[in-house]
Amino acid sequence: MKEIIHPLHRFIRPSVTSTTNCPGCGNGIVAQSILRAIDELRMDMDEFVFVSGIGCAAWIPSPFFNADVLHSIPGRPIAYALGIKMGLPQKKVMVVSGDGDLVAIGGNHLIHNARRNVEMTVIVPLGEWEKNPRL
Repeated sequence: MKEIIHPLHRFIRPSVTSTTNCPGCGNGIVAQSILRAIDELRMDMDEFVFVSGIGCAAWIPSPFFNADVLHSIPGRPIAYALGIKMGLPQKKVMVVSGDGDLVAIGGNHLIHNARRNVEMTVIVPLGEWEKNPRL
């Protein structure tokens, strides 16, 4: 019997055997979309540094992606990412975090980073409160 291997398995840490995503959660779709884009653009994970905050969205790059990943304190993933980009300008920096880290407590960092036009990608997955407005 032939073992089935996911086409994006090379982007996942070898020690990862299961997911922490809840059933029905969209974070797995976001993670796979990020990895597919990296694969289709023929980029190498060694070119990237992923930064995340806290909460469910922070589990998208860490501990799954086989790359440099930094968890920041609440509301500061963009500030950390800016420091990484300034110190390692050759790296591609991607921030993956939730609406609380990036828009609520970290909203000013998002605005100021956009004003500075620093080259990085910021991904905010759809939050629970948007899917169910009764929460």
